[in-house]
Amino acid sequence: MIIGVDAREIQNGAVTGIGRSLANFIKYFGENESVHQLVLFSERGISQNFSDNTSQVIINGVPAIIWDQLKLPSALKANNIDLFYSPYYKVPLLSRVPMVNQILDLMYLAFPPYSNRLGFWKRLYYATFGKAYSKKALNIITDSEHAKSDIIKYWNVRPEKIQVIPLGLANRYKPVQDPDLLNKVKIKLGLPERYILYLGNFKPHKNINSLVHAFKKIAQRFSDYKLVLAGPLDEHGQVIQKLVSDLKLTPRVLFTDTIKEKDNPEALLSMAEVFVFPTLYEGFGLPPLEAMACGTPVVASNLTSVPEVVGDAGVSVDPLDINQISQAIAGLIESPARRKTYTEYGLERASQFREKDTTARLYNLIISIAEKIQ
Repeated sequence: MIIGVDAREIQNGAVTGIGRSLANFIKYFGENESVHQLVLFSERGISQNFSDNTSQVIINGVPAIIWDQLKLPSALKANNIDLFYSPYYKVPLLSRVPMVNQILDLMYLAFPPYSNRLGFWKRLYYATFGKAYSKKALNIITDSEHAKSDIIKYWNVRPEKIQVIPLGLANRYKPVQDPDLLNKVKIKLGLPERYILYLGNFKPHKNINSLVHAFKKIAQRFSDYKLVLAGPLDEHGQVIQKLVSDLKLTPRVLFTDTIKEKDNPEALLSMAEVFVFPTLYEGFGLPPLEAMACGTPVVASNLTSVPEVVGDAGVSVDPLDINQISQAIAGLIESPARRKTYTEYGLERASQFREKDTTARLYNLIISIAEKIQ
């Protein structure tokens, strides 16, 4: 059979979570598949080495809706595609090819502060096209039971149509013990000797304002610690910078700006005393897993998908309760034995989410669907 894939997410490199997952799937397919063929559809060439069973088709760039709903269906037909896999929620509605899509979360529908700002036309789009895409798909892949429940709730999808495959941890996330690398990252980022860490973006649902207020409560008590906020200093980051300034915490809080793979995030995570993830909504939530994989104890939100990802391997808190957050951080700082226990729990938990295993699950699911429709 010939399996088609919407590969636009990796045409600029695997720079997103979706892109990395897709790149891993394509690589795994090339290494393990000897019967079926893979055809990648994108707007421009993909600079990645592919195996003999994988080929590319370039559909020149046009407005996204035309690419999705007119150009792509024609290309699927011309290339005799038997099954189409979209790593997004969108699928070509005019194609007769059986298809599978991936929906990682419905945050903009399920998180009220965002859904309330959508406006009439976007609400209509998600209500109409979102349901149409999910109805068109033969199967839907998502990354958590929580995300699955949202898809069922908002788009009225049958539960048996949805398969949960968690996101995978990259191999780079493990405890870093190389003193030269640790020192290099410490100097490059200007890191303090001891710090509490958050790594991610600063959008409102990440709830970093609660973390800053929690740190304020314990800052004097732990005067040798700083709070490191590692994320992009865009408009959302600037809001957090102003909050830090207003609370007179500027000398105690370090903003690193965006952390890229070349910045060795695994070293940044490995040196932290505690990692805090006070999010209000996640479809999955990789950062606490990445921290645990690096041997850093985690304080994490008890909302949405986070508990099923972190399990009992992190300290669970109500992310809107500043006292709970500050007490959880303090409890880990003050007790080396408690930190050691959660480090061990975290390493064990993270080992269950390695990329090679989650990629194999995705591959096996796609192949099983392809073989059922033969």
